[in-house]
Amino acid sequence: MTFKQLLAKYVTGNLPTDQFPNIGITGIEEGLDSPSLLILAGLSKNESLYEIEHYFKRTIEELKIELPDKPKASIELASAIIDEIHAGEKDLIEGLREIRNQVLDSYDFYTESKNYCYDSIGFEKIYGLYDSFEDLSNADYSWQLHKSNKQLMAELKEELLTELKIWNEKIKNGA
Repeated sequence: MTFKQLLAKYVTGNLPTDQFPNIGITGIEEGLDSPSLLILAGLSKNESLYEIEHYFKRTIEELKIELPDKPKASIELASAIIDEIHAGEKDLIEGLREIRNQVLDSYDFYTESKNYCYDSIGFEKIYGLYDSFEDLSNADYSWQLHKSNKQLMAELKEELLTELKIWNEKIKNGA
């Protein structure tokens, strides 16, 4: 993940304090520079959590970074996970489970829904497909006469990959 994506992971509460030195390392790799960033990157995850957090906050100040709000950070982190899925670095279903249960739930998008869950961010179709996949994987009976649940799940995976790509492109283009 990029420095910006790791900050989004922090804002959503999905990055434990002992992982903050990784943010420092990523920042340095991306060409960022500040005294506290160098110290942060050099800290061990076994250091005092207070010290790690102190240098993280100083890094943010020194680099004059404005952290995104939770909704924006959630969407940015979801996009990063989708990139990992498409690059083959993360399993589709595990990635979607992470997006659904950790990332999108870090902000209450339900209250913004108009007609369907996650329609305020255009994620409702993906959510519906994912929900159907989960239902199929837990079903004790066949949903269709001429196809097995396994076949239906394979079709849903293909559709999910397509819809994730469409949604991710919209997000990256500011739509």
